Amino acid sequence: MDEFKRKYSNEDTLAVALPYFWEHFDREGYSIWYGQYKFPDELTLTFMSCNLIAGMFQRLDKLRKNAFASAILFGTNNNSSISAIWIFRGQDLAFTLSPDWQIDYESYDWRKLDPDSEECKTMVKEYFSWEGEFKHVGKAFNQGKIFK
Repeated sequence: MDEFKRKYSNEDTLAVALPYFWEHFDREGYSIWYGQYKFPDELTLTFMSCNLIAGMFQRLDKLRKNAFASAILFGTNNNSSISAIWIFRGQDLAFTLSPDWQIDYESYDWRKLDPDSEECKTMVKEYFSWEGEFKHVGKAFNQGKIFK
């Protein structure tokens, strides 16, 4: 995980970091999750929505060693949504392991992804690179934040 994070931070995402991720992804030791914010109607100004993401990341600081995430805000003011791809050590949602990590996670619908599926590979590519069609969202990319 640490080596992938270094590649992601210092190398080209599509040319280096993403191939490295799939070559070294430990399917037994890690899992991939998709989270979608449950209350998009409550999201107003985009900067406030980004603060929501940043606040969640800040509260999860002790999880950094065993997780990686790309959270994206889609849309515009008063018409936006938040979703993310998370990589966790283990096969279960890591948020349930500590009461300190549970503050925000219930505001999201979570779905475990099959790392061998085309859907998962496409979503990981789009969320890690912040580029793509994001067909499952229906809104344009606005901005993203990385948890590493």
